Amino acid sequence: MNWKLIIIAGIVLLLSGNLYAVKPHDKTLPFHGTLLGNLIAFNEDANAITDRCSPPTGQVAWAISSFEGWGDITHMGWTYGYFEHCSYRPEFGPPVGEYGEGEFHLIADNGDVLTGTYTGGTTIPQLPMFYFMDYFTFDSGGDGRFNIASGGGVEVGSLNMDNGVLTVEMKGVISYGKK
Repeated sequence: MNWKLIIIAGIVLLLSGNLYAVKPHDKTLPFHGTLLGNLIAFNEDANAITDRCSPPTGQVAWAISSFEGWGDITHMGWTYGYFEHCSYRPEFGPPVGEYGEGEFHLIADNGDVLTGTYTGGTTIPQLPMFYFMDYFTFDSGGDGRFNIASGGGVEVGSLNMDNGVLTVEMKGVISYGKK
């Protein structure tokens, strides 16, 4: 009779271990969305730039650029996005349209937050328009269903410097879930 209790207790312990394990999220899904928004600011405060930015060799950070937008994104519905990055220029010369060390927060219509970073930013100016492209990666550490997220893709868009209107299209893949 004791051996039956031991077997049952062992099965219960074995199965309960899975309750605390992170589910593997090996299913990769398409991720796509377009946000329309605006330029918030070019923060040129030297102390803020020093604290936030580590520019590549031969360049200096001249601003922390921030943007926001709203739009429909797969797996999120109507979404608010906040984007911030370091804008670079050569040590001696004007900005040439490179940026990096970007961070973003996407807030879904139900309040779930998806976070990530973006790098390798290049801007092509055709005044008053600036066209840009970079590479984004999702970070674990969001909340709700995006507590554990991975994936990434390409971000392209435009910024009209006359009126500050921003368009951002994100296209890639995502895998996500909760702990």
